[in-house]
Amino acid sequence: MTMLALPDALAWSEWHARHPSRLISEKECERFLTYAGPLAGRTAVDLGCGTGQWTRQLVRWGMRATGYDYSSGALEQAHKLVVGHPRLTFARWDITAEEIPTDIQPGQVDLVTCRLSLAYLDWGRLLTDVARWLCPGGRFYALTPVESAGGEAGRDPYRRGLATQQLDHLVHVKGWLHAHEWHASLGLRGVMLHGPRGPVREK
Repeated sequence: MTMLALPDALAWSEWHARHPSRLISEKECERFLTYAGPLAGRTAVDLGCGTGQWTRQLVRWGMRATGYDYSSGALEQAHKLVVGHPRLTFARWDITAEEIPTDIQPGQVDLVTCRLSLAYLDWGRLLTDVARWLCPGGRFYALTPVESAGGEAGRDPYRRGLATQQLDHLVHVKGWLHAHEWHASLGLRGVMLHGPRGPVREK
């Protein structure tokens, strides 16, 4: 199988400058809110936030949210769209290569989200970290494109998704009280994991 090279931070910045973010649909919001539990006054971490569209939506629901991305260009756009909001921050972080920010403390986060960026991360390792960050009853939400079978050659590196088998593994990872999965829209799947109850590991 030919592995698709991942864009670097500069390439992502150039891409974000030319392409609008995927819109947040009413259907996505409805499904998310069905499984997310109470949000107002709680703390969220948004991984791979891009220009911050989803991070801002979390704040509209009353959360305190921090969006992390490794594209300086995307974060520059995010900062321009919202200036000085008391419950919203953005920070640069290369999740795959750098240490976890000190702002993320174990057991202090109510919700971690990863919208359209999970396929670029080592999600097995990520879930182990997320389980440590979440407080009791915390949740992890991911929205990801679904890749067709046949390998990675020729795919658009800026719209990468997970294979169906990978999503099945994700939903059945041990260590969570509940898992929900749904078809969000054409080519997209949503996942919500509830309440880590111990070390997270694959079956």
